[in-house]
Amino acid sequence: MKKSLIAFAALSAVAGMAQAQDGVQLYGVLDAGVVQATNNADVSPTFVTGVVPTGNLAKAPNVGTVLGVMNGGESATRWGIKGSEDLGQGRKAFFVLESGFSIANGTLNNAGLAGSSNVFSAADTSMNGQLFGRQALVGLSDPHYGELQIGRVYNVSTDIITGGYDPVNFQMFSPINFSGVYGGGGLTDNFRVDNSLKYIKSFGNYKFKYLHSFGGISNSYGARSSDQASFGYENNRFGVQAAYEYTHDVSSLGNPADLAGTSTPIPNAVSAQFFDLRSFLLAGKYYINQKFAVKGGYELMMYSPASNYNSDKQLTSIYTYTLSATSQGYNKTDNVFWLGADYDLTSRIKLSAGYYYISQLPGAVNGTQLNGTDRYASFAAEYYLSKRTNFYAAIMNDTKSGAIAAGTGYPSTFDTYGVGIRHMF
Repeated sequence: MKKSLIAFAALSAVAGMAQAQDGVQLYGVLDAGVVQATNNADVSPTFVTGVVPTGNLAKAPNVGTVLGVMNGGESATRWGIKGSEDLGQGRKAFFVLESGFSIANGTLNNAGLAGSSNVFSAADTSMNGQLFGRQALVGLSDPHYGELQIGRVYNVSTDIITGGYDPVNFQMFSPINFSGVYGGGGLTDNFRVDNSLKYIKSFGNYKFKYLHSFGGISNSYGARSSDQASFGYENNRFGVQAAYEYTHDVSSLGNPADLAGTSTPIPNAVSAQFFDLRSFLLAGKYYINQKFAVKGGYELMMYSPASNYNSDKQLTSIYTYTLSATSQGYNKTDNVFWLGADYDLTSRIKLSAGYYYISQLPGAVNGTQLNGTDRYASFAAEYYLSKRTNFYAAIMNDTKSGAIAAGTGYPSTFDTYGVGIRHMF
């Protein structure tokens, strides 16, 4: 109730601000449809997409084929406020406040856990019930010196993946666009980064970004901090981007009772593992003509035990959850490859296809070597009624092997099908 009143007050304030000054805009995306998923837990209306599209962690027979309403099959459902003030000589002050919510029941997005009736799964997407969980920033821009953002901002790898370098740019039907496993920040809550300064500078067709996130931990400057940078070139036909990240003590949320989903979790509580994360990304795209684009990329993600775990384990809450248990992460390396294409069949019909291959290299967990592969094949079609409204249909197959399939008794093949409508305002 309290969050609903805050959201209503914010919307009311926007109406007044829009009348009081130029450059303030209320915007958003409404995206909903019907999804069928195999080997999955129950549809959860509070979860960011309804079900976890990248494979469920629950053992059979606690999973099965499920049909329900999906939220944000193509683009995450959201509303936001953004505005700017002209300071003269090309300089501007600006802000962005953006909130993700579920169109199925109107609640704020909550992606730490999904499921009901004691069948649960975890997929950490950095959306954990915050009012402005997608973005919350204020900044300054100058035509010569660049742009500075302060607040909760996107990971620089996320900017690349969602900025036109993912061939199937659908939240529900791309393992790198869905932020809970292989997207920017991997299986951690680092798709978006809190307490950050983000600097952006363009040089013609070249663009440089640097992000520093402050941990704010007494006597430990590096604890829970992040340093990230990206550099790229893009013109009308060709683009290439590279990014690097080193983050300390980033968290990965899970069900506190049983990550396999066979027990009822503690209400509003999660467990957390803490990792140090290093990642490198290289992506490119090439337009063969105005209708046909080829896109591909590679991301290396290296996880290791958190370097400041003594500090991490002192936490009693995280985001909107009670923290019931903590653990130190382990060594793991993921190699993520993708290749695909977009094709404008007509002025109203767009087709997309992509293949995503993940190789998990051996990493020791309690003396056991973990390795395996994860393969995704995805196809999507869009039909545009207008520039702001379109129908879509999509399918994704996920096949896991080795440790990624989590061993005997767990599903190894997942199929996700969906149809929906998206409206932007």
